[in-house]
Amino acid sequence: MLADIETHYRDLIERSHSIGELCMTWCQATSGDQVIQALDVDVLDVTMSDLEDLVDESYEDLVEGTVGSFLMLAEEPPWFLAIELSGDRAFGALERLSADGEAVCLIGSETLYRFRLYYAREGRLVCRFSYGEDIWGDTAPIEKHLIGLCHLHERYADVQEGRIPGEGLLEDWRIHAFILMERISGVRVSFELLGRKHALHRLRG
Repeated sequence: MLADIETHYRDLIERSHSIGELCMTWCQATSGDQVIQALDVDVLDVTMSDLEDLVDESYEDLVEGTVGSFLMLAEEPPWFLAIELSGDRAFGALERLSADGEAVCLIGSETLYRFRLYYAREGRLVCRFSYGEDIWGDTAPIEKHLIGLCHLHERYADVQEGRIPGEGLLEDWRIHAFILMERISGVRVSFELLGRKHALHRLRG
């Protein structure tokens, strides 16, 4: 039921304080090396760490005023989840990451009330969902995944209708964005997934 999955992601958003500032990108690949190659980054070293380690390391970059140099890569074959706190390299490489299949990226800032979800397929950006804005592109390729996800279709920032983005509406939009990512990838973002040890790549800034 949709209500059950909405409850899951509402709980995840409310209890994961850093998740609102992450760039999270699902992509299909045969290996982690293929993902790193598509990102076109220079890896300095790799350790096995969890989301808390990624956040701690990335905040040090922010304090020092440097470009984010950490990216976590979780493997859920045939999908990989690239997670960044102070960077958006995966977003910038979305078309390359989708070259052999699909890729979907949720990026934004809870602090700034800005969120966008991008869907790419076979090397091409197909559509974009933006909180408070109209949908861009062609949603037909993922039409079956959008059933019941009304919050991604509504334009909240409509002055003529007297609607402006609010905290509650933003939470609903984000919940439906996570549901859409799960429907596309077939993998649920959960506390268990985020709490496991994954490959944390330290990149050259």
